[in-house]
Amino acid sequence: MNRLFAPLALLVTLALPSCVTHYEQYYVGSDDYVLATHDGPNGSKERFELVVGSARGDASLRITNEYDRERPFLGFQLLELDKQAAERRGVRPYTGLLVKGVYPDSSAQLAGVLAGDILLSLDGKETVYLSQLADCEARLAVDQQVHAKVLRGQNEMDLALSTQKLRERITDSQDVALEVPKTSKPYAGVNLRGIPTVWTEKIYGTPRNAVVVTNVEVGSPAWTAGIRGGDVIEAVDGAPVPSAQELARAIAERGEGEQTMRWRVTRGPGEAYDAEIHLCDYSGETKFWFPFVFGWKNGAYEDKWSAGPFGLVMSNRNNYVADSSTRKPKTRNVFNALLGLIHVETGPEETEVRLLWFISFNT
Repeated sequence: MNRLFAPLALLVTLALPSCVTHYEQYYVGSDDYVLATHDGPNGSKERFELVVGSARGDASLRITNEYDRERPFLGFQLLELDKQAAERRGVRPYTGLLVKGVYPDSSAQLAGVLAGDILLSLDGKETVYLSQLADCEARLAVDQQVHAKVLRGQNEMDLALSTQKLRERITDSQDVALEVPKTSKPYAGVNLRGIPTVWTEKIYGTPRNAVVVTNVEVGSPAWTAGIRGGDVIEAVDGAPVPSAQELARAIAERGEGEQTMRWRVTRGPGEAYDAEIHLCDYSGETKFWFPFVFGWKNGAYEDKWSAGPFGLVMSNRNNYVADSSTRKPKTRNVFNALLGLIHVETGPEETEVRLLWFISFNT
């Protein structure tokens, strides 16, 4: 990050007390965590998605399958009757199911069932619970005749239904736990998770290591290098990516010596991205100050300086913008002077200048 007035600050701070503290962490993920989507036979689809649960990078692999299924279908839309509703309709409490409606051209409609009827029995069995309809349909065959007894007003009616076939879209999903590597100091600024090999073969068509970046700390070496949440690490220093634990160990060992590591990453169907990460322990921030005269704070996420009591004479803050939509780091700078008479805020898209508190224009 460019440090405004850094040379001035360095000269002043030669004689100033200083301290190093840990600062608040800003983690940013991504809206695009879909790792792969495969089309199967007969319109089926299989999707592999990274589901991130917290800023610590807790995540799982969600496998979602979509496919068409045909099943026997009668066409009822039913509601269970509680005691009060049953009494209003003149039936014994907890007896029968209220017909809320019927599907167009379904077996129930063709047999003459109407909204407001009470379904007393189906296929010779009294109906009380909604689950009984699903159980009954599961035992039927297409075109099989089913007898139903309904109550309309005060009259009971026996109806014959011919079972039809329903084609419906089914979605099933399951979550798979990911490998959580042990980490030490934050030399890169990423949360890593490993996908089990049994699933990488299904995702990529071959058994291989797959390490995903669940989220990245803003201002960290990985962030400034363009690494973002949802990235899949394909290669490290030109070699296939190792396991998540081995990669975490390599980051720790090489981070001690502030070495460089090169990653090739992909995100979904996008092109591969090459990043050069300068590993270092960025986890603290340095402060220098003369009480009520001058202060300077330098951290990975932001740096700022101020002159005068509480920065009333002049102050400046420069920080990274937590934006995962681009790999290029963006910054925002805010400068104030003379009790706010001069205010200049520069962001990724525009610059706002405010003078005398009420004169404002954008450039």
